[in-house]
Amino acid sequence: MTPPWQIWIDTGGTFTDCIGVAPNGIEHRLKILSNSVLRGKIVKKKDPLTLQAEIRWPLEEDIFRDFEIRIVGDSASVRIDRVDIANNLIHLQSPTWKFAKGSLFEITSQEEVPLLAARFLTKTSLASKFPLMEMKLGSTRGTNAILERKGATTAFLVTRGFKDLLLIGNQQRPDLFTVNIIKPQPLYDFVLEVDERVGSDGAIIKPLESFAISSIVAELRKRKIQSIAIALVNSYKNPVHEKMLAESLKIDGFSFVSASHELSPQIKILPRAETAVANAYLDPIIHSYVAGIQKGLSSASISIMTSGGSLVRSDSFFPKDSLLSGPAGGVVGAAHQASRSGIKKLIAFDMGGTSTDVSMYNGHFDYRFESRVGAFKILSPARAIETIAAGGGSICDFDGHRLTVGPRSAGAFPGPACYGAGGPLTVTDVNVLLGRIDPENFAIPIQIGESEKVLTTLLLKLHRKTGSQHKREVVLESLIQIANEMMAEAIKKISVQQGHDPREFSLLSFGGAGGQHACALARILGM
Repeated sequence: MTPPWQIWIDTGGTFTDCIGVAPNGIEHRLKILSNSVLRGKIVKKKDPLTLQAEIRWPLEEDIFRDFEIRIVGDSASVRIDRVDIANNLIHLQSPTWKFAKGSLFEITSQEEVPLLAARFLTKTSLASKFPLMEMKLGSTRGTNAILERKGATTAFLVTRGFKDLLLIGNQQRPDLFTVNIIKPQPLYDFVLEVDERVGSDGAIIKPLESFAISSIVAELRKRKIQSIAIALVNSYKNPVHEKMLAESLKIDGFSFVSASHELSPQIKILPRAETAVANAYLDPIIHSYVAGIQKGLSSASISIMTSGGSLVRSDSFFPKDSLLSGPAGGVVGAAHQASRSGIKKLIAFDMGGTSTDVSMYNGHFDYRFESRVGAFKILSPARAIETIAAGGGSICDFDGHRLTVGPRSAGAFPGPACYGAGGPLTVTDVNVLLGRIDPENFAIPIQIGESEKVLTTLLLKLHRKTGSQHKREVVLESLIQIANEMMAEAIKKISVQQGHDPREFSLLSFGGAGGQHACALARILGM
């Protein structure tokens, strides 16, 4: 019997990295944009159905029949008949007037990126069936959704009297010397109090009545809620009311219901509630993502990396366990590579497009049972990883008082300005303008002129607000320094604040943007 393909995929906010091992043992590598497109540039239009293009695609065979091709930023598309990769020719199924010389274009199969990656690795066309395969999947999709606040419209159901539970929190101040404390907004959009109560011994003090459930259902429908989190007092001891609510909501058509007793049956309601809300906030996004992959790979075995560094089947996976999914795999890989060089003390520095993840390996893996992503805490076993919203796609701006880097990211679309899709100034653009990225060695056509335009806009904004002229190079270096200091602070949290001297550790850099910043970080930290 022919062994299956082994495919390992790490999906980030901007890029997706893939490794595939064919049945004959040959290894293939692939890096593509996480919005499931390949990009190129029109050199000229040879005839109404043929385009001469500049393409740097990771394929030698034509599998592109029925893929869609469109100008970047335009929704109108035509279908591809075939692609002559050797001669850089794209043959269309129907003529179009939109493709002109110099236009940036993208092609897509309208599939989730792991599915598209598997198609490229196995050289499977849209008309063909996938070969037998086993897929291991890691992703920062959940992490990025929380950092960028791009989750589902969520309702929070809690015992009457605890409406402000997550707003009040535990009253812990992250910075004792900050006078103007700005509290993060909760992940939920709406909170409903449930008229019920269970005692600390599990006895029912106030039963949950059916009419109360009907009232809750009506209110949730009126507000067009996508996902629901339920956290009731003492439900860890007796979850009967949570079960009643969850079952009724599912019967009434709410597909995404997160009950705290199922996710983390801990005694304290605050961390239980935070976990339930985070899971509900991510549930529709992660479910849609995994379901899309599973539908396309119906015969494949799919496992997903958890924040704790273990693999679980896709049908028994909770979104809350995905927050450090990709980074957890990176920690294991970094430790393995370090051991091959005889290194036992390691700081892993993973800088991607949307976030940067740092972790420490000191002869063993450190675990946390309370994960933190940004300002939010979740009860889920995880590798000890510090995540900040600073990556290659982090947006660089001026807020009227200071230059800023992140936390918003340009993502895979529109991406950095240099990708040519109308994106903002990002860390990647800054590195391009400083000559630290060679456009000729980049898989995407780089438009340096677009980076210059958005930088000029920023310089004008600075001039209007401050009345001073600022040198181009000074502003660029300042933005890089801000990003470096943010990442250095993350490293200090896992080293200096835990009693470790970073000078005793080796710094291992990986991730698409890591190499541009590793040396500067080492200097800042004295490594």
